[in-house]
Parts: sequence; C-alpha cells; structure tokens
Amino acid sequence: MNEILEFFKNIDIIYVYLCLFIFCYFENLFPPLPGDTVVVIGAYLVGIGFLRFDFTYLSVNLGSIFGFMTMYYLGVFFRDRILNKRNDKSQFYLKIEKVKQWFGKYGYKIILINRFLSGLRSVVALTAGISNLNLKKVFILALLSIVLWNGILIYLGYLLGEKWGILITYIKEYNFIVLVILVLIFAVYFIIKKYRLKWFK
Repeated sequence: MNEILEFFKNIDIIYVYLCLFIFCYFENLFPPLPGDTVVVIGAYLVGIGFLRFDFTYLSVNLGSIFGFMTMYYLGVFFRDRILNKRNDKSQFYLKIEKVKQWFGKYGYKIILINRFLSGLRSVVALTAGISNLNLKKVFILALLSIVLWNGILIYLGYLLGEKWGILITYIKEYNFIVLVILVLIFAVYFIIKKYRLKWFK
C-alpha cells in the first residue's frame, strides 16, 4: 500500500488520475487488484491537497462503471459458451448459477448493491450480461452503486487523513466476512443441489 502511495506521489498529477481510472477499471476484470485500496489512497491524496476531489471522484467512478459494463458485455458476448458449461462444478460457474438465482428472486436490486458484495462484483456484472438484463437499468443501477460505495470510501479516507490505513484494515475485515458468508452460501447451495434427490426419495 505504501508503495502505491509513494508511486502516486512521484508521478505527474495527470497520470495519478489516469492510474486511479485504470486500477478501478481492471479491478472489475481481475478482482484480486486492490481497487478499494487505491480509492482510499486517492481520498488521502485529496485530503492533503495533492489531488482535487472532483477529478478523483470522477476518475474512480468512470473506471468502475467502465469496468462493470465491460464485464456485462463479456457476459452478453460469451453467453452461449458459458451456458453450455452449466454443469461445470468450479467455483466460478457455481457463483454464476447462484447470482442468476438471486436475479430471479431479487431482480435488479442485486445490481444496486453489487459494490457491497465483495468477491462478487465481477460475477454480478458478467451474470447480468448472461441473463440479458436491460442495458439501461443495469447501467443506471450499477452507476448508483458505484457512486455510493466510492463516495463512502473517499469521504472516510478524507476524514481519516494520515490514518487512512485503518480504513484499509476495516475494508479487508469486511471483505473477509462477506467472503466467508458467500462461501458458506455456495457450500450449502452445492450440498443441497447434490443431495436433494437423495433427501426426497
């Protein structure tokens, strides 16, 4: 994290905004990338006057929404290929199947809360494309989710100032808790799906 901070401080400011955009964009395509961490660092740089709030907020939001919609279109484009592997038991396809069920039960509300579902943001976007959800609704709700989440991170990072690392710690704990809950949900789903025929015989 400190390496990223120092990197940002030592490049031209226009490239800092560009890096914020790129990190937030590719976080959707490659979830292990520390997108939230970069947003918080951006907030800290705003707090010390190194970056402007409006450009920072615009950069992270544009990166996030472009990344989300890229995954959406990948879902549309590869829909048939992915659906042909619906019997695949890998975690990736189990997540897609579960999110599809959530869409069936909760509809577009899943898009609205997707930024708060750590570990599933990319899957939600991809599954929205696979499910052929309405493009306009997906875009608007995804943007609202992104603007809210990034706004919270930037505000808290700005308030904490030099103690921005504390927020990163809490985000990691939050992500871990959400991940554990999701893993348990997927495990229960897999067990029920595998053994329900035996249970009802």
